[in-house]
Amino acid sequence: MVAPGLTACLVALALLQLHALRAARFDVIGPTEPVLVATGNDAELPCRLSPNVSAAHMELGWFREAPSQPMLLHRDPQGRARDPAPEFRGRVTLVADGIAEGLAAARLHKVRTADDGDYRCFFRDAASSGEATVRLRVAALGSDPHISMEVLESGEIRLECTSVGWYPEPQVWWRTPTGEKFLSMSESKSPDQEGLFTVAASVIIRDTSVENVSCCVRNLLLGQQKKVGISVAAPDLPRLTPWQVAVAVVLMVLGLLTIGSIVFIWRLYKDRFREKKSDFSSKEKLLEELKSKKASLHAVNVTLDPDTAHPHLFLYADSKSVRLEDSRQKLPEKAERFDSWPCVLGREAFTSGRHYWEVEVGDRTDWAVGVCRENVIKKGFDPLTPENGFWAVELYGNGYWALTPLRTPLPLAGSPRRVGIFLDYDSGDISFYNMSNGSHIYTFPDVSFSGPLRPFFCLWSCGKKPLTICSVANGPEEVTVIADAQALSKDIPLSPTREEPASGDADTLHSKLIPLQSSQRVA
Repeated sequence: MVAPGLTACLVALALLQLHALRAARFDVIGPTEPVLVATGNDAELPCRLSPNVSAAHMELGWFREAPSQPMLLHRDPQGRARDPAPEFRGRVTLVADGIAEGLAAARLHKVRTADDGDYRCFFRDAASSGEATVRLRVAALGSDPHISMEVLESGEIRLECTSVGWYPEPQVWWRTPTGEKFLSMSESKSPDQEGLFTVAASVIIRDTSVENVSCCVRNLLLGQQKKVGISVAAPDLPRLTPWQVAVAVVLMVLGLLTIGSIVFIWRLYKDRFREKKSDFSSKEKLLEELKSKKASLHAVNVTLDPDTAHPHLFLYADSKSVRLEDSRQKLPEKAERFDSWPCVLGREAFTSGRHYWEVEVGDRTDWAVGVCRENVIKKGFDPLTPENGFWAVELYGNGYWALTPLRTPLPLAGSPRRVGIFLDYDSGDISFYNMSNGSHIYTFPDVSFSGPLRPFFCLWSCGKKPLTICSVANGPEEVTVIADAQALSKDIPLSPTREEPASGDADTLHSKLIPLQSSQRVA
């Protein structure tokens, strides 16, 4: 028979365990209404815990509904965070003022139309987890409408109303002063590169009693509209005398003769103009080729600096090739080493003069090459832009880009397998060339350099083939590829959470230098 005291202890222990299990459970609650923000402003996506327990020890994250890569991922000091999705890099921060009360938010800076949609936030600790949905609605109020008027041969009046910069698609309608609506004869709404809509609506006025018409464009999401009016009253036309009719006919005939003469002269010189245009295009192409050859006259020998390489980057013994691995090396922490972006610098520093080198990119994807200031910030996720000391171009996904503050798309005629980089320090010129066909890729405008500049290389995804610095002084160098390396999935995202080497002796993998074998070099 169990003693009464022991029974009481067991009951108390069970109650404490039940209380601990209940205390460990929580719910994540998002806002009941969508978060509405105008383009260009900052938006906060808040979530909170119920009950209001501290989230300081928890893992927090915000994701888009479709992609798996996070917009923001915050972990405790013992954990590590994955890289944010490319469209959110440098644009998202954590608002943790109320994290002790279970409140946290992701602040998205300079909201774009592409950010509109649903997001998921989640809170997780060792015992429980939960998530909630936050809807972000983006809106933009466009320009004041503009009305143009045209009188048709039938005497009817055609009006066209245009306005730009709206999001989402606005409503457009025509009204008379009495409030009567006109049906639009035609209406179009087309987005530009930033997703903002341009609207155009036209109407024909057949009722001569109508004197004034207004065009109204309304954003239903914001509940705001812009309106403009125009007077369409036609003045009484005086009767024409016979001699006025005769003068009008003579002027019309003279006008037709003039137009005929212009057409004849235009046809006479049409072929000559085409020949001049063809000659100009040939000269322009020749100038680009000469500029590329001039750049190669200033070739320098560039090698990679292992002290700056991110732990996921593996350099070869010749310090000319680099590859991104999914495994992370155990390397000494140094101030000059990149710890977030998978980048590495060249050993050479330039403070004056002209310098040229080439990089073999082959058919690998997701890379960036260029120059940067020697003292750029190498810790954290500062954007790789000229304002932060980087001048580079990249291939990301299926597009080529110049790394300007808003990323400039580069419509190239063909995919470069070798990129030439020309630096004229004194003139502030940093240019890039497609050495597969000798064409110009991009030149950064209005650059003023200060301090030493160093070659810059970045890899965004893993792959069998490395990025290789070529020799341009004595002709093309062999392309270094890995013939017998461990198979890696194509375009594996960088996973900084892995600390252990993938295979092989641990002491060997602690060094970033991979010796080149004769069997690994393919002409």
